[in-house]
Amino acid sequence: MKLLRLLMLAIACINYSIATANDLPNDAKENNRIVFGVAGVNPKDRPFRLGVKVLKEISKRTGYKMELITLPTKRAQVMLERGEIDADLARVKEFSNYNDSLIMVKEPIAKLPFHAYSTKKDLSVKDIKNSKDLRIVAVRGQVFPQTYFKDSEILLTNSIRSGFWFLHKNRADIFVAEGISAQTTADILELEKMGIYKLNPPLAIVDGYTFFTADNTEIAKKYEKALIEIKQEGIYDKIFEETK
Repeated sequence: MKLLRLLMLAIACINYSIATANDLPNDAKENNRIVFGVAGVNPKDRPFRLGVKVLKEISKRTGYKMELITLPTKRAQVMLERGEIDADLARVKEFSNYNDSLIMVKEPIAKLPFHAYSTKKDLSVKDIKNSKDLRIVAVRGQVFPQTYFKDSEILLTNSIRSGFWFLHKNRADIFVAEGISAQTTADILELEKMGIYKLNPPLAIVDGYTFFTADNTEIAKKYEKALIEIKQEGIYDKIFEETK
C-alpha cells in the first residue's frame, strides 16, 4: 500500500508539471513578457550583448519585460512565423518579402555591415559583385546574400563557423556574412592563420529592422517610440560605445 501511495503521488506530480508547462507559453503577454529572437549569434557575441542592453532601456519605457534569446537564423524565421516568439530583433527590410503579415518597425535597430570573406586576399568587392563564376556560401535564412546575389547560385550552411570551414576546405570562394555577428567566431578561429581574410570595404551596410508578429501591433508602436527616444537622448550611442 505504501508503494501504491508513492506511485499515485508521483503520477499526480507529473500531471501537475505537464499542466503547468502547457499553461506557460500562453500567458507571456499577460505577464508583460515579450520574447525577441536574435539570429545566428551566441550569448557572448557583441550583437547579443548590445541587444540585451537596448531592450533593457526600451523595457523601462514600455512596461514590458523584454527577453532576448539566440536562435539559428532559419529557425528564428520559422518560430516568428508560427508565433512562437513575439519579434525578431534585427533583419533587413527584404525579410518582409517572406511573410507580409509581419510588422516591421520603421525605425532601424542597427546598421548591419555585410562582408565577404575569402582565401583570395586581393579579391575586390567590385570583382565579387560582377562575377558570375564565384562559388558563394551563406548562412541559411539570411536574406541579404540571396538578395544581393539574386542571379547567382548560393550554397547554404547552418552557421557562421560552417561558412568559414567551407572556405578553409576550398568548397567555396567567398562566404557572405553580417560582420558584427561573425566577429567573435572569426576571432576564435584566428582566420588569418587559416588563410581566410575579411575583405574591405563591406559589400553593403544596410539598416536592420525589428519585426513583430501581427498580433503585437500595439507593442510594436510602443517599442518604436521608446527606440526613437533612447536614440534622441544619446543612450543608444552610449550603449554601442561601451559594449565592445
